[in-house]
Amino acid sequence: MGFSHRDRSVQEEAWVQAGVLELPVVPDGTVIEGGTIIVLAAHPDDEALGAAALLSRADEWNCQVSVLLFSAGENSHPDSPTHSREILKSIRIKEFDRALSILNEAHSSRFLALPDGQLPEYTDQIQDAIRQEIARSLGPVTLIAPYSLDGHCDHEAVGASALEVGRSSHAVVLEYPIWFWHWAAPTDSRWRSWNVLPDPRGLDRNALLACYQSQTRPLSDHCGDEAILTSAHLEHFARGRDTFVITNFRSTWTGTGEDGIGPEVNDACTASTVFDDVHQERSDPWRVWESKYEIDKRETLVAQLPSNSFSHILEIGCSVGALTRDLVACSAKVTAVDTSCEALKTAKHLLRAPTTIDFVHATVPFEWPEGHFDCVVLSETGFYLTHSQLLRTLERIDGATPSRFVLVLCHWKGEIKDWPLSADEVHDACLSYWNRPRIEFRTEAEYRLDIVTVDKDAEAQPERATR
Repeated sequence: MGFSHRDRSVQEEAWVQAGVLELPVVPDGTVIEGGTIIVLAAHPDDEALGAAALLSRADEWNCQVSVLLFSAGENSHPDSPTHSREILKSIRIKEFDRALSILNEAHSSRFLALPDGQLPEYTDQIQDAIRQEIARSLGPVTLIAPYSLDGHCDHEAVGASALEVGRSSHAVVLEYPIWFWHWAAPTDSRWRSWNVLPDPRGLDRNALLACYQSQTRPLSDHCGDEAILTSAHLEHFARGRDTFVITNFRSTWTGTGEDGIGPEVNDACTASTVFDDVHQERSDPWRVWESKYEIDKRETLVAQLPSNSFSHILEIGCSVGALTRDLVACSAKVTAVDTSCEALKTAKHLLRAPTTIDFVHATVPFEWPEGHFDCVVLSETGFYLTHSQLLRTLERIDGATPSRFVLVLCHWKGEIKDWPLSADEVHDACLSYWNRPRIEFRTEAEYRLDIVTVDKDAEAQPERATR
């Protein structure tokens, strides 16, 4: 998305009235006592704005603290007639050091000196730096990073890298939004699933932000030297708490092997391996092409979607492509995603990959296909996700759809062993994520099928069931 710090910031009072001060506290045990906290900052001041309470509380968990700063933020004032990039780089690094000394005197920090505004081009270096820091850490790791959908390219590059490394390292990732509060609307439903960490006694955020005068005050009276962080924007960080998006890659793993990890239950982290094995044993493990249950379910679903009514359908969890084939009649294009390479091989062979279908190997929500979708189908897939992974998937859907789109949910209602969620848990979470989506069709059989129209701009409206 595009925004400018010069844009009028969303009023803090609007966020307060929407309930931002009523978010639940970060659950106990999210940060493991005796472990390591690694704070990632795209620019100096990110850590002070987004993770001040957490850094100040690190001693409560007896945690080792490490801070990685990826750029000096030297391009904060590109049109300044008084300060060169080199001067700003020096100023901002000194400000960063002062702020960290206030937040946590026992921290260690490392400056990567990557170019400000170009971090998406340095994803490999960012991820390598995070992995190196994890390798030298003690105990379980908690990664703290800018929000991966924050709107600023540098923030998003660091946040996405944290999620990728966190996934492979089985760490907990806490993302802190910064510019989101500036440009997003309180009607945006994503923030309602987030958690907060209250400030400890003695944390003076005003004194902390005073360390960053190059950002909070004008560099001079000249045009181009205006303050980057306006008073309206700074109000969002005077709530007396940090706000985090929590993704727990550790939740399904325990120290059972020599390497300290081993699966307890399955989820999106293990799905690729599990379903590759299943599809290697049998090319059609659920008999989707011949099972009367599967055929009837597909016919019922597709009958509610008028032919050629969509421009681009996203199918999450396509397996061997049975539903994918039928969705072609409803849309100009179908992007079919699955975590299993083996399943996709079968799907491509059976359907001969017509140009209207784009098969994508990706593990949702950690990976996401390109495209903008006016219909999203989540069928027999949601119960393979944890609650936090499902919420992350809904965030991804929200960011890849227009203000009005159709969501199709279809899941078997029987017991799903060794996986996190039930059909009702998946559907209820999805339907509560947006502001009362309109039910176009619902049926309850051996499976639950909900087809809803989501209008992100609409006020709450009564639910309407057609069956």
